[in-house]
Amino acid sequence: MTAVKRITDRVGKIYKFLLRILEKYYIVFFVAGALVLAFFCFRCLGVKYVDSWDEARHGVNAYEMIQNGDYIQHTYNYQVDDWNLKPSMSYWGILLGFRLFGYTVFGLRFTSALAYLLTGIACALFAKHCSKEASILVLFFFCANERPLSAHLARAGDADALYLLFFTLAMLAMLSVKKNHKNVYVCGLMFSLAFLTKSWHAGMIMAIGGIYLLATGEMLRFTKKEWGGFLLSVFAPLILWFGWRFTKDGFFFLKQMVEVDLLARTGSANFEGHQFPFRFYYDMVFGAEGFIYRWQMLICVVGLLGELLYLWKRKEWNRTLLEQGGGILLWFLLPFLGFSAIGTKLIWYCYPCTVPLALGTAAILGWLIRLPLAEVQKAGEQGTSAEAILAAAEPASQVEKKNAQGGKTSDIRTLVGISAAVVSVVLVGVYMKNAYFHVIREAHGDPFQIFIQESVSRDAAYAGEKAYIYVPGEDPETIGTWDQNMLFLAEISGDFHCKDGGIEEFRKETGQAVLYVDRLDYEENQEQLRGAEVLYENAGYLLLGK
Repeated sequence: MTAVKRITDRVGKIYKFLLRILEKYYIVFFVAGALVLAFFCFRCLGVKYVDSWDEARHGVNAYEMIQNGDYIQHTYNYQVDDWNLKPSMSYWGILLGFRLFGYTVFGLRFTSALAYLLTGIACALFAKHCSKEASILVLFFFCANERPLSAHLARAGDADALYLLFFTLAMLAMLSVKKNHKNVYVCGLMFSLAFLTKSWHAGMIMAIGGIYLLATGEMLRFTKKEWGGFLLSVFAPLILWFGWRFTKDGFFFLKQMVEVDLLARTGSANFEGHQFPFRFYYDMVFGAEGFIYRWQMLICVVGLLGELLYLWKRKEWNRTLLEQGGGILLWFLLPFLGFSAIGTKLIWYCYPCTVPLALGTAAILGWLIRLPLAEVQKAGEQGTSAEAILAAAEPASQVEKKNAQGGKTSDIRTLVGISAAVVSVVLVGVYMKNAYFHVIREAHGDPFQIFIQESVSRDAAYAGEKAYIYVPGEDPETIGTWDQNMLFLAEISGDFHCKDGGIEEFRKETGQAVLYVDRLDYEENQEQLRGAEVLYENAGYLLLGK
């Protein structure tokens, strides 16, 4: 035996030993991976400034639900709000965060972070059917999933993370319907909850599920009882919600959902100024440098083509494998192409596509990683078979030749397994590091937002009063009006009732009121603000009261 052969055998034995350790103590590695994902979800969750779009708007809607005692109709600054045109599920998620952690930015984002964590765990448990290696990889791919971690999903107080959870659970149930038709009830319920979270976006679930179950033939095998249970799981939550909402404004909200949220946003390319070319999602997410997705797409394409070629050459068409692979491919392609085709395009519309991409990549790499173990198991099985007994009677020269061929095949399998493991470690390591430094380490607050939170507590003497502002916001020309994020923080920090008009309206106020003003404008208008009391100040801002 040559020195090179001894080294390769030694490396192969060490590699197989490590794989056995991973499989024997799978639960330990699974828990560790889940904890790392939880770290990526919750670490510094309340540090980043509140964005003045869906996040702040959702926060205000949820906060005022509690203050109004009305958990079905949304208000913004205590006026009926039909700007978002989404049902109430996501607001209830924020309510949960407020109830558990108080009126804080962490509370605003808690349910989103939890939903993303649960999505990753659910996918990892599903991937265990492929291999334990794939299951662990899924968790770390979720940690390397920088786009959803950085904006408008996992660490943001809006509807998308909860929607992604329901979307994913619906797809996993869909892929399991063949094993148990009762899983179609889960599909229906998750579609309903996704609709109550993100409205018409949930239509993608119905489209994917309908095509998949029809293509596999499972839809044609449903009994009348199963159809009834499915329809009940879909419509019961929707009817309950609509009945509750109908008591507030009849058909008005539903009409606006159809006319604005569905028809205008899908049919008009520039309805809200989000006009982009068809390849927008590929350019900005899946093909963009700096993200893991283009490598995942490459691995999935190569793996899919390789598997199809293998099955074609062997003439062994594994129906279950084809159905599962086709379902995951459909899960990726239909939202990707569908949202690329509609008029309004926003980055987070394509986030559901990152989940099947992670699953498919993990399944392929996990299968390659454990190739050497699969061979050992197969050899062990053959050792008790009739083929092994017949092999013992073969001539020594033929046995030696087969052993040499088997040894060469074993070396190739080991090399492939080690290569796949190295690729997995590099991908996970590089892009987890990027996500950590770009999302967690670079999280920072806004000076004025921090000032609002520090300047008042909900039990302060001036809490709950009218509040005015004269601080430049996103548009300096609108100084004197509350940006959405400023208004949200003023409400949760001091229960203020926010009014526009700036210094002029504050001066006209005859009752108690407060004014937020930056120091430069305070010095320029000090004469007009002579009678105001300084309640709190720092180097950049002041809170005045009267």
